[in-house]
Amino acid sequence: MHIDESFELGDVESARSIVRAHPFATIVTADLRATHMPCLVDQEAEDLAILGHVACADPVSEALDGPLLVIFHGPHGYVSASWYESETIPTWNHVTLHVRGAPELFEDAMGVLERTVDHFEAAVEHPWSLERLGQTAREMADRVVAFRLRADSWHAEAKLSQDKPEEEQARVLAGLDAPGPYANAPLAAAMRHFAA
Repeated sequence: MHIDESFELGDVESARSIVRAHPFATIVTADLRATHMPCLVDQEAEDLAILGHVACADPVSEALDGPLLVIFHGPHGYVSASWYESETIPTWNHVTLHVRGAPELFEDAMGVLERTVDHFEAAVEHPWSLERLGQTAREMADRVVAFRLRADSWHAEAKLSQDKPEEEQARVLAGLDAPGPYANAPLAAAMRHFAA
């Protein structure tokens, strides 16, 4: 993936932030099998590492013995050329993260499943837990392959009109904030965040 220097996010905390905010990942194997699963940042790793799982019934589970590309999509959307004052072409603004590496498989998926459920349930008023399922939770874990992916390489990009003059950025924000087919509050919020 080519990244313009003005869009590149080079620090590991930015990459982790993308995973935390947009955990539903596209997992692509070396033989081009793909699936979509929620992933977590491995908080114990010093560098970027991802925890994930795949159902044994998913063909991707058969190809977890080789390199993976895991893609996280943050806010994204169309930017109309009509929003600019100067003549230019339309574009697509986005926040993305690509993580590459060879996964380390866990013998038992239960720990990753518990961490995943606990992570997402923490936002609920009355969190649910796998423990409530008793033996059924064990049976579920036995039908899943869990992995840790320590990044051999990663590329994070926030292409959010930073290469445009401030007045043009303001026009893009106005377009994203306006009612209509390309209204996009999450993308406008990302532009404001990265401009700060």
